[in-house]
Amino acid sequence: MVALILHGGVHDLPPDEDEKKQALAGLSEYGRQGLDLLKQGLSALDAVERIICLLEDDPSFDAGTGSFRNLNGDVEMDAIIMDSAMRCGGVQCIQHVRHPVSVARAVMEKTPHILLSGAGAGQFALANGFPYYDPSLGDNNLEDARGRVRMLRDVQYYREIRDEDRVFSTVGAVALDSAGTLVAATSTGGIRMKMPGRVGDSAIPGAGTYCTGDIGLSATGEGEGIMRLCLTHGIAVSYGQSRDLTGSCRRGVESGSGIDCICGVIAMNRQGEFTWAHNGSFMPVYCASAQVPDSV
Repeated sequence: MVALILHGGVHDLPPDEDEKKQALAGLSEYGRQGLDLLKQGLSALDAVERIICLLEDDPSFDAGTGSFRNLNGDVEMDAIIMDSAMRCGGVQCIQHVRHPVSVARAVMEKTPHILLSGAGAGQFALANGFPYYDPSLGDNNLEDARGRVRMLRDVQYYREIRDEDRVFSTVGAVALDSAGTLVAATSTGGIRMKMPGRVGDSAIPGAGTYCTGDIGLSATGEGEGIMRLCLTHGIAVSYGQSRDLTGSCRRGVESGSGIDCICGVIAMNRQGEFTWAHNGSFMPVYCASAQVPDSV
């Protein structure tokens, strides 16, 4: 049994039809490639990394080359990968790499640590053969510099900006391979015009991403709320108690609604059953298995 589910973020306000079609087309293409790889016997770890790399190269999504810029006009990215043995590795606020998810995997496999951040994450990447890359070369929403200093100085004004920006196009994937291994991964450029150094939920185990022997999850949305809820860990605990995959995801998202947190989550269990839930207006998702035709 092999199965795969991936997402391209969640939107509070409906995107235009062209944006919807572009997001769904990308997920469908990358998802089909990923499922074919799993059917050919590729491990879930390799398949998920490859899929996330494709999404990181697609400027339609807020990851890799498509990442939003921060207030300084720089790109700072977060990513994590985690398997059903609960091994995980992640990077936070990393710059100048093309595929943060691959650096995250290297952290998992080559260090005793779980998370590396900022300049240290960048040094690790260069030391391990990841070439310098400027993600800002992509069409990734360069904002007018006017007002940036005011935003940093005036916290209330910055809060107003945040309240107006409710687009979260983080990417994530969960896969099950023929050996029964689950793997989950998430990658993001964070929120648009964020404060430099801001860390979101994506690379935090149990917040934006979580994987155990029973379930793999990747979340998207307003990271501060997701961290407050420990969203994916909470859903995993709920599923462990209820064995209700869809109900557990829906309850998790409802808890987000209770604190005015726009969020969405994809999930898969070790039987290859998958589901998703969100409280936004639009969440592009692709899912398929060896037994179930693909759908978006």
